[in-house]
Amino acid sequence: MCQYVGVSRAAYYKWLHRKVNAHELENEAILAHIIKREESKNYIFGVRTMTTYINEETPYHVSEGRVRRIMRRNGIQSSIRAAKHDRKQEKKDHIYANKLLNEDGSHDFKPEQPNMTWVTDCSELKFGPDQKQRLRVSAIKDLCDRSIIAWAVASTETKELVSETLKQALKATRGVKPQILHSDQGSAYTSGDYNTLLSGKGIVHSMSRPGTPGDNNAMECFWSQLKTEELAFKAPLSEVELIGIIKAYVTWYNTERRQKTLNGMTPEEYRNHAVQKSA
Repeated sequence: MCQYVGVSRAAYYKWLHRKVNAHELENEAILAHIIKREESKNYIFGVRTMTTYINEETPYHVSEGRVRRIMRRNGIQSSIRAAKHDRKQEKKDHIYANKLLNEDGSHDFKPEQPNMTWVTDCSELKFGPDQKQRLRVSAIKDLCDRSIIAWAVASTETKELVSETLKQALKATRGVKPQILHSDQGSAYTSGDYNTLLSGKGIVHSMSRPGTPGDNNAMECFWSQLKTEELAFKAPLSEVELIGIIKAYVTWYNTERRQKTLNGMTPEEYRNHAVQKSA
């Protein structure tokens, strides 16, 4: 038999007559406790949790390393595999988190007072004799009264454009800033300079989930209204003419366009009502 397993007879008899030391006896007792615990709960316990149980329920004080060695030596492992943490992704998820998304999947689109939550977005508008020239317009909207706080234009969507829009909004509110500013994940909004600007102002940046325009429905709705209620009936020939149309529409939208969601009031009326109510 010794020859079969490749062990000398001397080594075999030494093992046969050896005395088990105190450490080994402890390991056997610890192993028995581990097996009892694991079998009672379908082997759900990992090394860290099992170490806690042993230290609390037995006279032995063990380290995680010792428990790991005992479990590994006896082929015991948790039936629940712990997910590896992607720290970079966790940081990205935190930065790009949608702060307006509730646990049930609904959106918190109804702040109680003005200047609590703003939303922002950019849209492309066309002008010229052939309507092939393009202009990017950026705007910020207050979710409470649906008013357009500020807007700006540029030839392309850039971090400078969206930053200028924010600066204009803060100027319009005389420095009053929102708690949250929501946008999509466009490159201008995810830029370091833009987020540094928000952070410096103490504004929390909320962002839509990728491929989910409904997360910023309030701004998407405004662009749709601008295009269907105004630009569908006009064909601006120049950038100057297009800017004039945008300016006139925003003024009309804020002061004259009544909205069912605002109890039939215009954004300006609702804003004044909300301010008086909170005063």
